[in-house]
Amino acid sequence: MKDYDLNEPVEISSDTYWVGQYGEELLERNIYLRVFKAGQKKINLIIDPGPPKDLQNLIKKVNKIIGDIKNINLIFINHQDPDVAYNSATIQKLNNNCLVLASEDTFRLINFYGLDSKKFKSIESFKNQEVTLSTGHKLKFVPSPHCHFRGAVMLYDPETRILFSGDLFGGLSFKNELFAKDGFWEGIKVFHQIYMPTKDALKYALENIKKLNPPPLFICPQHGSIISEDKVKEAIENMENLEVGLDLYLKRAEKENYIFALNELLNYAKNLVDKDNLDKILKFFSDTSFTSIFSFSGNEIKDIKVDFPYSLEYFVKNIRFLLPKEKLDAFDAELVSILLRYSLPVPSIQHTEIDEIELF
Repeated sequence: MKDYDLNEPVEISSDTYWVGQYGEELLERNIYLRVFKAGQKKINLIIDPGPPKDLQNLIKKVNKIIGDIKNINLIFINHQDPDVAYNSATIQKLNNNCLVLASEDTFRLINFYGLDSKKFKSIESFKNQEVTLSTGHKLKFVPSPHCHFRGAVMLYDPETRILFSGDLFGGLSFKNELFAKDGFWEGIKVFHQIYMPTKDALKYALENIKKLNPPPLFICPQHGSIISEDKVKEAIENMENLEVGLDLYLKRAEKENYIFALNELLNYAKNLVDKDNLDKILKFFSDTSFTSIFSFSGNEIKDIKVDFPYSLEYFVKNIRFLLPKEKLDAFDAELVSILLRYSLPVPSIQHTEIDEIELF
């Protein structure tokens, strides 16, 4: 892709323009203008018109294409956030006949920006979630619920094969590239891990994208770079395996439970041994020449670097070797009690005698 003057509108496909704004921010806003033509008839559609701080830039760019922003006939809104939808109210006030398309959940909130409810059509009101414009062009609404808003809906233009995806596939602008180049995924990954709720929500949206026929050639998100044909497959495949939001939060909570439980077990074990054996236990688990499974701060475990259940099995197996044999039953009972309290699985406890520890 050639370099573009981002101070000007950029035609990304036939009669389809990027009219957003790029500066020095990590969270840039992409706004798109689609012009439908049939003979003397023309319909101008603005997609996710952005926040007030981008309004003057938007007016300047749109005016260069269609003469006046008052000529906007349709506004499509992916979801309710002000960086996506706020300017829709200004545009509608400039043209009282301008119609807004969004989900009912979205309009319930963007209505507070000052939009006219009489000039709103919900995507749920269209049969098969499709609409045919008076120019003969078709548009397809593609639900992406909870990505990241309950009422989020993407817009697909079958003629240009562009999917306007809203926040889905949006990215932080680490490189300020209008079209995605190698290394584009990192900005998308970070954005989604922060803003998307769950992997299941992503999967549902991706399944809806896969049903599109013909499949999209471009994915045009509201943040970050436009994903063109050579990167679309890669982006979808990466998204399918991405853990985000609550998935990561729950994993952190799970890790914390393991760390709390391990420290309780370690503290209990300290009371079962004399000083020499206590020093041996602490040396074994904190000496990085043996293992990097745990990170220690003082005499406490602060982090686990491997699979959590494995770390527990490793801990139990080796600490039982270091404890006096007559103390094992008491330790095993405390082990079960602590793990049940933290809702963690109890590993199998080996009572057979061993001659040596595997890492010595």
